[in-house]
This record gives sequence, C-alpha cells and structure tokens, in this order.
Amino acid sequence: MLSTRASDVPFGIEEEFMFLSPDRLLPVPAADAAHSVLLRDPEVGPYVGPEFLASQIEYSSPILATREQAFEALTGFRGRLGRVAESIGLVAAGTGLPFDSDDIPAPTPSPRYERIRADIRAVAHDHQMNALHVHVNVPSRDAGVHALNGIRAWMPVLLALGSNSPFWHGRDTGFASWRALLARRWATTGCAPHFRDAAEYDAHTARLVELGASVDLACIAWDARLSERFPTLEVRAFDAQLDAESAITLALLTRALVVTSLNAEPSAGAPVDVLDAELWLAARDGLHGRLVNPVSGEPDAATEVVLALVRYVRPALHALGDAEFVEAAIAQRLRGGTGADRQRAALLEGGIGALAELLRRAPTPAERPTL
Repeated sequence: MLSTRASDVPFGIEEEFMFLSPDRLLPVPAADAAHSVLLRDPEVGPYVGPEFLASQIEYSSPILATREQAFEALTGFRGRLGRVAESIGLVAAGTGLPFDSDDIPAPTPSPRYERIRADIRAVAHDHQMNALHVHVNVPSRDAGVHALNGIRAWMPVLLALGSNSPFWHGRDTGFASWRALLARRWATTGCAPHFRDAAEYDAHTARLVELGASVDLACIAWDARLSERFPTLEVRAFDAQLDAESAITLALLTRALVVTSLNAEPSAGAPVDVLDAELWLAARDGLHGRLVNPVSGEPDAATEVVLALVRYVRPALHALGDAEFVEAAIAQRLRGGTGADRQRAALLEGGIGALAELLRRAPTPAERPTL
C-alpha cells in the first residue's frame, strides 16, 4: 500500500488564460506585455510563461502538497493577472475557448511553436484553446502506467465535470466543451491506449513521433499521459476553469483518483473506441447526459457517475485530508452546474456584458467551499 499522506503525494496545476476584449470577448495579443509585468513579481514570475498564441499566458504552479498551498498559489496569481488585465482594459479569462473569434489568431514567436503550426497547418487557425492540466507525482514510470490504466475509465466524467467552453464564434455550440471537440482534430488525442508497462508506453509514444503524428513527446495530446519533464501522471481532460476553487477541486479529485489507481489491482482496460465515444458524449452534454459507470459497467446519469467517482476515491480523499472540501465542492457543482452552465446562464441573463463580468471576477465568499 503506497502512502497517501498529502506530503507524500505532491501535485502541480497548470492553468491557461486568454486576454479578451471586454466588448466582444475577442482574443487580444497582449500576453507579451502582461508577461513582462508579471515576470518582475517575485511571487509569480518564476511560474508564468507564454503559450501557443500571443493572446495566451500560462501559470505553472510550484510543487504543491496541500489544498491550502494550492489556494494561496492560484488565487495569488489570478489576482495579479486580473489587475494586469484591468490596467490594459482587457479580461483575463479562464475559459476553454474565447466567446468569439473573427480572424486567424496571432501566434507566439517560438521555433517549437512554428514547427507545430507547420505540422498541423489549418488546424492552428482554430487552436485557441485554454486548458487545466493536473500533475500528480508517481513513484516510477511503471507505477505511472499502472495508474494511467486505472484512471482511463473515469476520464469521460472528469471531462464532463471540467466542461467550460460552450461558445465558438459568438454562437452556442450545443456542447459543454467545444474545446474538446476542436482538440480531436489532432493526430494524438482522446484516451490513451492500455499499456503493459513503461517500456511499452515509451516505445509506443516514440513510434508516434517517428511517424510524424506528433512533433515531439511533449506534444502527444492524450487526455492523460506520463509527463516527459516531471515524475508525474498528467491529466489534461479539463477546460480552463472560471475560478481557482473549481481548478483546485478538480486537481484534488484527480490526485485522489491517481492515488486510488496506484493502490488498485491492475485494470483490465476498457476499449479505446468506447471511451472515445464517451468522451464525445461528455463534451456534448457535460453533466446533463449519460456515461458508463465504471463501477457497474452500465450506462448511468452523468451526475450518478460523479457520485460513484467520489465514493470510489473517498478513502484516498480522507487519507489526503481533502474529503470534506472536495465533497462539498462537488455537491455545489452538481447544484450550480459546470462552467459551461454558468457561462450560458450569464449570457442569457445579461448578454455579453454579464458574460464578461463572469469571466473577469473572482467568486464571492458565499460561493467558495469551506477550506
């Protein structure tokens, strides 16, 4: 049995944000100016960097052990980012896609990004995506593959929980995560295959790069994968989140799932085509559809699958000290909806102005789960 003390299971959170105009919520290539300001701040400078587009910025947290550390890191950065955006008259949005876009996005100058753009060609025009990535420490790459096999069946419900991109080109797509649909245009997306061990994983991913299906190992875009930079299992299914609380809830839930999978018996491996279909349905319906319940193996309401996931990881949540917080936060999400639901409600209630306000503001204290 692996240790489940929080201090023994470090994790990290990567958040991507996009600078948008407040009137139409269009991408604005302001990341370089904002980056130069944030770099001078010793609290966040070491953890902020550019992204694929000149309208994007990424925050990669320090190594975290507890939710208190996560709150301090993410709320601290978001507060600073919001003030920088306000000073230049823009909205720094945590959303899977911009509400509107009427041009080919301005790129971030970078030799690697240039190689990627040349590789994916016109796919780059719609690659205006912002995601939340969660890294969870694993004791070895073989252990990481064991955990990766174990979490595969839960990836659709994680996508449903983290859905936050209902709009594209100023229209409602009918999907909870249109970002997830656009991402399917890449050669390596969706659910990772089932692997015997790290050697098979490494040979398989190297072959994908050799074939030209990915520019490099770091560009393999499965919803969960082994990190090539850190000793972590990286879960990438989530859209960028509206607020820090949502991002941290998903990160803590992910950590508990990885810990549970590390300690579980080897997974038999659900078929890739079934999981891929479920990911499509999760992107379309969010928490309002049906998914396969990995516990029963039968289709069930997505909300029931969420509850099944919480029950499945509850021992790890308790051991990590996160059970009360995560269960309260998930209950609130089931009542109040995902980011996609909140974005639709804001637009319906007050138009683009209300949606812009939702994207720029932090939640009020009454909306925050108790630490």
